[in-house]
Amino acid sequence: MKIELTSQVSEQTEKCYPDKWTEIPPNGKVCPFTGLKHGKLYSMLGKNGIARPHVRVANLRDPRARQGKTIFHVGDMFRFLDFLAAQQGSANKQ
Repeated sequence: MKIELTSQVSEQTEKCYPDKWTEIPPNGKVCPFTGLKHGKLYSMLGKNGIARPHVRVANLRDPRARQGKTIFHVGDMFRFLDFLAAQQGSANKQ
């Protein structure tokens, strides 16, 4: 599925999205911003995930560490989810 986000968003709407980063929650936990669980976020934001081209993702890991923290940009994720809702016809019409 190829999704292209267009820049037809007004400047006022653009400012509604928070400029904030958050970590993907631990296994079994829910993200307080999106309501999505650990597994769903990893599948969406992973290497070939549907949201990866549209949402900024960073992995904070020390070179010798076994594991790191994966964080994503909350505003980008909200923008992507709003776009999906609009494409699927479930967005609020104003």
